[in-house]
Amino acid sequence: MKKQWRPAAAALLAAAGLVLSGCGGLSLFSDPWEGTWWGVQDAGTNWSGDEIRNLETFTFTKDGDTVTVDHKTQRGGKEIEGSLSGTAKEDGGRLVITPADGGREAVFSYSRTGSEIETSLTNADGSPVMLKALTEENNGEMEQIRSEIVKISARPENKVNTTLSRR
Repeated sequence: MKKQWRPAAAALLAAAGLVLSGCGGLSLFSDPWEGTWWGVQDAGTNWSGDEIRNLETFTFTKDGDTVTVDHKTQRGGKEIEGSLSGTAKEDGGRLVITPADGGREAVFSYSRTGSEIETSLTNADGSPVMLKALTEENNGEMEQIRSEIVKISARPENKVNTTLSRR
């Protein structure tokens, strides 16, 4: 009877090792403030009835205590520099970002249970934009969303007419 606990203990230790090493999908010691993360901001419906979405990508590069934040936004057919590019400092499970353009500080929070980052950006319904780590598995999904955003912006009814009318 005494030896029956050994297989269960070995399985438990193996599972704990996978979790701690990051191979089990949940890493207790990974640093979310390094690498590239992405999410989609649902901006609402435009006048022609299309759902407007912005693809938000953040690349975090850590150098000692400072994190450089490179924010890009796919708005329509253009990828532009995002307003949250700048530098940041870690504060527990949060990242406090100081935008390079002098804008207001923004706070991001990392959820270890969901492996997501909650941003200060909001969707049309007021909920926060959530980011997930860019991986080989979800890169295709991100690029498909980018393609849909570009396609919707290229529709004739969504183009802005900048010509002046004559009286």
